[in-house]
Amino acid sequence: MPNFCSIAMEGCKLDSMGSSEPDAEMSQSRYRRDLQEDRKAVREALRASVFGAHIGLGATLIALIVIVSLSEPFWALVVAGSFAAWFLLALAVILIGGGRGRDAFRRAYVATFGWGDFITP
Repeated sequence: MPNFCSIAMEGCKLDSMGSSEPDAEMSQSRYRRDLQEDRKAVREALRASVFGAHIGLGATLIALIVIVSLSEPFWALVVAGSFAAWFLLALAVILIGGGRGRDAFRRAYVATFGWGDFITP
């Protein structure tokens, strides 16, 4: 009769009674590996580029022009101020986290307008 432990589970051990229990180190290793693969897939799916940020900025400018032409300039200032506040918040978080110079500015720009990647085919 084949040992279920040797067929179904890597790193499985038999205790003195002959029952199987998973090896804790092997289970943790497998869990970490699966978690890393899942996180990598999520990062790839949500990755934004500078090109996408340019598209997001362009869409924002078009929306501001439409807002100004259809309503009062006050609402365009509210929308523009919201994006400026979001950019400054992202820049502050990146600078606190250790980002420096042009890279910090680029990362904040992509964090603010990178959603443009998701409106392009």
